Amino acid sequence: MRLQPIQSFEVQDSYEILASYEVIREVVNGITIDSTAVAADGDGKKILKKGQPVSKMASGRYVPYNAGGSDGSENPSVLLKHTIDVTDGDVVTGGYEVAKVITERIPITVDATLKGKMPNIVFA
Repeated sequence: MRLQPIQSFEVQDSYEILASYEVIREVVNGITIDSTAVAADGDGKKILKKGQPVSKMASGRYVPYNAGGSDGSENPSVLLKHTIDVTDGDVVTGGYEVAKVITERIPITVDATLKGKMPNIVFA
């Protein structure tokens, strides 16, 4: 007899990016994502995936990390806590300033440059 629960379906983006709950610091009062800085996909949707690194701009709003940027987008400081859709405008969401995360679940390539720019995030 099997007494273990069986997951019969997975809710979209319910995967966990945190590798540990021991040391976590979330952004207080959330962050505002600048919808104009997010590129639309083939369906016209502007989606940012959970775990996406974002950078704070001079305006106070956050944009997706761009390794080749020179406008401030090259300096990420937060990982998104949820997948968000900014198609209809700016969105306020949660983020992690300090955390230990599962590298394979981050939606971009995690390289030495990104690790160096986010010293408060441990990529495991």
